[in-house]
Amino acid sequence: MDLIMVLNEQINIPLYQQLYEGIKKAINEGTLTPGTKLPSVRRMAQSHNISKMTVESGYQQLLAEGYIESRARSGFYVIEIDNLDELNSNHKLVYNYPNEVPLHPQDSILYNFHGSEIDMSTFPLRIWRRCMNEAMDNYNNNLAFYGDPQGEYDLRFEIANYLQQSRTVNCVPEQIIVGSGLQQTLSFLCLLLCKDGTRIAWEDPGYGDARSVCTDHGWDVVPISLAEDGINIDELRNSHANAVLVTPAHQYPYGMTMPIGKRIKLLEWARQTGSVIIEEDYDGEFRYGIKPIPSLQGMDTHSSVIYIGNFSKAFSPAMRMNYMVLPIRLLRRYHELKLNKYPSPVSRIQQRAMQIFMQKGHWDKHVRKMRTVYAKKQAVLIEALNKYMGDRIRIMGESAGLHLIIEVDIRKTQCDLIKEAFIHGVKVYPVERGQLQENINSQAGPRILLGFGGLSPSQINDGVMLIAQAWFRD
Repeated sequence: MDLIMVLNEQINIPLYQQLYEGIKKAINEGTLTPGTKLPSVRRMAQSHNISKMTVESGYQQLLAEGYIESRARSGFYVIEIDNLDELNSNHKLVYNYPNEVPLHPQDSILYNFHGSEIDMSTFPLRIWRRCMNEAMDNYNNNLAFYGDPQGEYDLRFEIANYLQQSRTVNCVPEQIIVGSGLQQTLSFLCLLLCKDGTRIAWEDPGYGDARSVCTDHGWDVVPISLAEDGINIDELRNSHANAVLVTPAHQYPYGMTMPIGKRIKLLEWARQTGSVIIEEDYDGEFRYGIKPIPSLQGMDTHSSVIYIGNFSKAFSPAMRMNYMVLPIRLLRRYHELKLNKYPSPVSRIQQRAMQIFMQKGHWDKHVRKMRTVYAKKQAVLIEALNKYMGDRIRIMGESAGLHLIIEVDIRKTQCDLIKEAFIHGVKVYPVERGQLQENINSQAGPRILLGFGGLSPSQINDGVMLIAQAWFRD
């Protein structure tokens, strides 16, 4: 059957939502009766001169809410619903976060600019498989019992050597604790630092998901605004915080690097107040055009800095393995509080495989390779942004990492931009999701985070072209 809906491109409601609402209304009013077959996606798109992606989005929302069903090799059909009016009043399209969209088949997303995806085409799968097999052959006795609660010593030895040589971190294996990701590590630190108070300062914006860990543990999170060169030290001094989490090498998400002068002031604040600095070095390996920035921990002379690193950006986020380096005074407390009663959350065999991977030089080689790969991808992204968007955007944070920020000169909200890109098959992400305070810079345009690690150069170019078509239709 033909089904004609009135869709208006001039109003500020996405076309897929107008389609969804129109069909839902027809079902509620009985115009579309149970058992009625909806037009195919292709036919609906052609008859309304809209994209198949738009039709699919509308149909998938109806499917998710139970108004229609999908029959294999047949199509979409209206289903019979008891107490339909009551059901309809309780089903509204709600966006909890700016980047959330209606349920949608994953394969309908053509290009996903997620900031944490990595390049799997260059993943050393065969080498890693050999390391895993060697770990199983040489350390099969590790399967019999729990390992060292801080992580396997030989792996910690390799991590310590790597950190000293590449990140200027001063440490020995005894200071390192292997964990299963930032959230788990922060949860552990909440137990360790609870004697110091329950007030932690936070870069704003910063890691929203990780911040939730502290609030879940009852900590008072104090937002500290950002200056052009990183966290605002004056606000930090007035915060009465006992700890602060910072990303000095590459601030997340804006990407600025904390200069030496501000690092000295931050360390002096910690020394004077007896506070703790948590340094999250989430992608310190990836600097473009300059050498990696030395760690804040390497400058610390008063046992104030907890250093956190990971294997996610350079290797694989799916492995769920990271590490932290405790200063000596907190290492003592770790043992006094008997926190070593908690077993390591990371598989012993997986730890052994990474140990072998590092011992044989594969880790250093892989990091160097990925630095080159990601530098080329970032260059493609910047070139595409300049080509398709030109002076309509401002690029931020391009000196490092696997993402950058664009500030868009447009009379639309961040939420609008994310929705419009999604309708065109592209997923982009908000900056302000990790922000506690309202952005007081009213002159700034909406800002979007674009990750490029998991996309090929051609996908990056085509994705940016689609984004530009979505945002700038004139």
